[in-house]
This record gives sequence, C-alpha cells and structure tokens, in this order.
Amino acid sequence: MSDTTKQDPTTVEEVPAVAPEATEDAPKPEETTEAAEDAAAAETEVKPPVTTSDSVFSMFGGGPKKEKREEPEEVDEPSGSSKAKKEEGADDVEAEVDVDFEPVVRLTETVETKTNEELEEQVFKMRAKLFKFDRETREWKERGTGDVRLLKHKENQKTRLVMRRDKTLKVCANHYIVPDMKLSPNVGSDRSWVWNAAADVSEGEPEAQTLAIRFGNSENANLFRDAFVKRSIKLITEQNITEEASDVDGLPLRRWSIEIFLLNEHGDEITASLFDKVTYHLHPSFGNRATQSFKSPPFRIEEEGWGEFDMSISLSALDKDYTVAHDLNFQQNRYESKHVITFKNPKPALLTLLRESGPVPGDENGVKSKRGGAQEEGSKKKKRIDKNIDMDKLADGLQKLGEDDLLQVVQMVHDNKSADSYTKNDVEQGEFHVDLYTLPDSLLKMLWDFSQEKGVI
Repeated sequence: MSDTTKQDPTTVEEVPAVAPEATEDAPKPEETTEAAEDAAAAETEVKPPVTTSDSVFSMFGGGPKKEKREEPEEVDEPSGSSKAKKEEGADDVEAEVDVDFEPVVRLTETVETKTNEELEEQVFKMRAKLFKFDRETREWKERGTGDVRLLKHKENQKTRLVMRRDKTLKVCANHYIVPDMKLSPNVGSDRSWVWNAAADVSEGEPEAQTLAIRFGNSENANLFRDAFVKRSIKLITEQNITEEASDVDGLPLRRWSIEIFLLNEHGDEITASLFDKVTYHLHPSFGNRATQSFKSPPFRIEEEGWGEFDMSISLSALDKDYTVAHDLNFQQNRYESKHVITFKNPKPALLTLLRESGPVPGDENGVKSKRGGAQEEGSKKKKRIDKNIDMDKLADGLQKLGEDDLLQVVQMVHDNKSADSYTKNDVEQGEFHVDLYTLPDSLLKMLWDFSQEKGVI
C-alpha cells in the first residue's frame, strides 16, 4: 500500500494552484524555460491522489477548500436599488421632503346608533334558552340562547320582554307584558316557564306565540317569575262645574275627585289594600297643596280648579313606590283609566298581599270546582273507560315523557282545559299536578294520541 492511505483522515494535502512568486535567486530565462517544461511534464505524469477524506467530506458537504469568489465591484445601474443607494448618500446634500396626507374620511367621529331602548329602563336581565311551540308540527323548536330582559318605558310605564341571540344579537322575542299573560311552570322541571304572547314582533309582524324559557337553575327561574308579578289598578275621575266664580274668564271653576281601586284576575273592582299610601303630585299652581298623601283606600282626593293638567301618582307597597301617570281632563263628567303595575322581585311579604287580589306565578292556576263524592268520581272513571281510554296507562305514559314533550303536554292542558279542570303547580317541588278525570274528552283524546305517538303507551 502507498503512503497515501496512511495519512490522517482529517488532513487533506492541497496542491498549489499557483506557482510561488519569484525570489532573488530566480533562474535565467533559459533555465526558466527548461524548468517550465519539466514542470509541465511532471503535471502530466503525476496526479494528486484522491484520499478517503476527500470523498467522506464531499458526502457531508465538505471536500476541498473552495476558493472565495470575488464579487465584481458595484457599478452604477439604472435600477431602483442603485438609485436608492444614491439617494441615501445624498442625505447630506438634500433635505428629506415631509409629505402630509389628509384623510378623506375621519373614523374618529362617533356614529350614533339607536336601539329603540333609549327611553327604557332595564328592570331584569338573565341568561336563558328560549323555545317556540310550532302549532303545525306540534313540536317545540329552539329559538336561541341569550339574555332575556324586561325593559320598562320611562314615560308610559309599559314593560316589554326582549331577548337577543348570542353573537348575532338577532331578536328572538319582543312583546309587551300584558295583564292576561300568565306564566305556567314546566311539568317535571323547576327551571322552566311557559306563556302565551298575544303579539310578538320578533319576526317583524305581530304574531301570537306560545313560548317557553329555561334557566340554568331554579333560583334564576324564580327571579324571572317574580319579575312578572303584576296588578292592574283603575283610576276613577269625576268632575262637575261649581257655582263659584273662576279666576279666569271663560273657564268655569270645577270640583274634581280621583279614587283608586285594584282589579282582580276577573277584572272586578276590589279594595286597593295592597298599597300602604298613595301620593298625588299636582300642578305647581296648587302651592302647598301640590303634593297630597292618603293612607286609606280608596285614597280619594278632592280639589277645585279650572285647568286640565298631567299628574303623577305614587303608590307605596311595603316601602317601595310605583309611579303611574294620570291625565286630568274635563271632557267627561266621569271617566276611568287603567294602569298595569309590575312588581319586580317582590319579597314574600309582598307576595302574600298580592295573593289577596289574585294568584301569583307558581300558585294554583285552577281550582277544583263542582266536585262530587266518590260515587261521582267512579261514574266519571267508568265513562272514560267506555271511551276506550285507559286512564291508568295514560297517567303512567305521561310520566315517561321527556322534558321537551312534557312542556308540550302542559301547554296542551292550559290551552284546552275547561272551567271544571283541576291543575296545580308545585314550584318548590318542581311538579305539575293534573286530575285527568276533570279534563274534557277532546283534551284526553289529544293526550292519548300524543302519548301513543311518542311510544310511551
């Protein structure tokens, strides 16, 4: 073997590519020519050996040392880069140009957006999920999840329910709270309520809807129920012309009076004992008599005057005031006006007073009436069996329904029950009780068919 294979693999013998520079002992021209010929002959006879280290380093990107390629000197070119370099060098000669561009549209100006809620006060807000009952398919359909709010108008004192979906903020419920709107608990759940809206405008046009709402827990559901407690009051105004002379020519002096009554669930007048005190705020021209308070029903006020005006009336119930606006006019000798008062989150003591004038959400929505003894119940049961409806199977099947299906059953009962039907809502236990033997035949047939359709019978 040659000595080449014994070399250190990390060393590579380089063959000089350029002849060494001439020294002082340079040969003469003739010797130089001969030496050049000998060197050329040696180059043709002997080639530099290819070592193992060359091939190994070439494999991994190594190899013989590469000569550094010298970049050509930069020359002026008519390109953008060369011009830029010239401009950079000309900073000392020419000052930079400061260009100021004025915006076409200024985005800093605030744009006023109206939500039609500017004159309303939020009295309730809670996150929930809303459902709508489809009467064609007889199924509950989800409307969306978001914050349900009760907004009270500052001027006319009307309250409406508004709910928008998360993210899209699309309105899924929008209707006024009216006296005939009643909440009904969902059977089998203590966190759901069902009600009928006579004119919901969430889709644009007023439309009667049956809606159901479900909260995260029973506490939130009860807060929503309490926010719906309301009562209607009636103001009776009477006036007549007196014989006394008026201070203003052409306007006779009149004696007028106002009395306040409470309306029960049937619309009948009852004593407004719910309120502790009523305060009338009259026109400032009455001087010391501009503010008058009364603590006994019917909270009658009597005054004399020649002019019409608007007044505000404050009704106090357990140290909480509720204000209504009243228009005093002399167009009729006697006229009545009704107002709806919403009691926000009433305490148990106030709920007790409210029950004296009617039920509150969560109480019984029906009363057992015209019930006979055991013999009458037996005859009713026999009558149902003759109708090919097994009451025991129907009762067992209803208990097997899911939550959404039970919501539909509750709605069917409320929409089709008769005056003799008995139902009871147990809010604390989250239960809905119904006496099947008191339901009309048509309703029983609907419940039977619905249970068979759901496969529980």
